[in-house]
Amino acid sequence: MSYTLPLPCGCTAYVSCWPDTGVAHTRVIEFRGASCRVRTHDRGRRVYLWELLPEATAQAEFAVPAALDRSATEASAAR
Repeated sequence: MSYTLPLPCGCTAYVSCWPDTGVAHTRVIEFRGASCRVRTHDRGRRVYLWELLPEATAQAEFAVPAALDRSATEASAAR
């Protein structure tokens, strides 16, 4: 199994996974983006896992589903 993932810098990464487990064993730059400013993003170079993660400055708000929200179930049990 293999995937192509867009990176925040504009490059495209090729990710190859073991078919039995789905664990990624290869991550390389497939195409370099025109506006990429990362010097190590050359075609065929290895991509580290932390480069695939979203930017730390982009704070995402995560909503906890009601079924998993323990504070709501504890409050109703205390009544």
